[in-house]
Amino acid sequence: MMKLRDRAAHPPDADLAVLARLGLTRGDGGPRVLLVQATAVIAALAVVFGALYQAVGAAEESLGVIGHTSGRQVVATTDLYYALSDADSQVATVLLLGGTGSPLADAASERFEQRRGDVATALLEAHHLAGAADTQRGTIESIMVQWGEYQQLAAVALLLAERADYSAGSPPPAVLKAYREATELMSGQVLPEAYNLTLENATIVRASYDDARGGIDAGFIAAALAGLAALALLVWLQVHLTRRFRRVFNPSLVVATAVTALSLFTGLTVLDTERDALTEAKKDGFDTVLSLERAKAISNGLHADRVRFLLDEDAADVYEQTYFDKAQQLVYIEAVSLPRYRDALEDGGGGALTGLVGNALDGSAEAERVFSAYTDLILADARMRVDDGDPSVRIAPVDEARADYEDALDTLSKRYLDRFESAIAAGEDAVAGSTFLLTAAMAALSAFTFGGIVPRLREYR
Repeated sequence: MMKLRDRAAHPPDADLAVLARLGLTRGDGGPRVLLVQATAVIAALAVVFGALYQAVGAAEESLGVIGHTSGRQVVATTDLYYALSDADSQVATVLLLGGTGSPLADAASERFEQRRGDVATALLEAHHLAGAADTQRGTIESIMVQWGEYQQLAAVALLLAERADYSAGSPPPAVLKAYREATELMSGQVLPEAYNLTLENATIVRASYDDARGGIDAGFIAAALAGLAALALLVWLQVHLTRRFRRVFNPSLVVATAVTALSLFTGLTVLDTERDALTEAKKDGFDTVLSLERAKAISNGLHADRVRFLLDEDAADVYEQTYFDKAQQLVYIEAVSLPRYRDALEDGGGGALTGLVGNALDGSAEAERVFSAYTDLILADARMRVDDGDPSVRIAPVDEARADYEDALDTLSKRYLDRFESAIAAGEDAVAGSTFLLTAAMAALSAFTFGGIVPRLREYR
């Protein structure tokens, strides 16, 4: 009886009349259409947040590689190269000054001991940063073995020099022979392996950066296109509900549309920030820091070749040529000989300068100081080569110019290192907590979207 009364109170014709007023019929597939539209919106949103998530993840990984692992290891290995080359130059200085007991010889002996500690520290740091990378660990262990062999050969040369007790600038053949074996091992095997270690890590950094930039660019395009599609679908769904159900607007869908637009704008802004941070960290920071760190090591090689030029007269021409080659690596100037290189440098270089140091000369006060100090160093070296007399007197002015140049180079390198670290920090800050925010935004938008159609679905019952 109750069912009959209910049917009498709500006859089928009354239901049809309500649907007709709404512009609906029982067979028009309305619920299915709404569900398809809502699902399409969610699918587009999933593409948006998936693209953002992948791009942000690639950026985070690259920032970690550049700023905390391989990037740091590159700096550590350039420190290793510098310490190794400087250790060899200090041995050469002690042998050059002989048994005179001069302050310069004592200072060189102390610096050699200091460099031995620096090499040990740099090797341990590089070994730690290498982690499970077998190739890098193998290279580091090979350097350790060869460094031990070098120290034995250097010890023999120093012992022979102590026993010979010769005057400065006149090492006996036995001392020169022992030193040649040591320096050939250093320049022929130890330093090239140390440099290869730097290149291996620099290659990892470069590959990580390229992958991250590609991921960010692809994610930016995918998120932008999918975001526009999601906004279009949300507007379409809103219009559909307005027309079919005679509603002016749907509050849940309005909120979903606004949040989608805000999330898309925020996500694309974050990706753009990450792209800028990566570029500044890699190209404006890391690459220049690496060049300047290599420049420090090669600059130290200049000093070593200068001392060898005075120490070993038979090979003086060879050491002068290697000095010229290293100078060209630092600041490249079109010149066929060291004297012409000095003349061109004194005239300002004759145009745009390149090379490890030349590329970093950006017109700043720090850069101008580096170029001026480098020029003074090369000119002081020129005067040393034509002077005669006590080697300690000849190299003293060059040492002063070298100290000024290295201090200027350190200042410029620190400025770029600060820029590098700031870029890494800015990139990491931009994506901090992004995984949670992306997940929360996706869940909220899904809830708002389906929340907007649920009341309309009930009207079909």
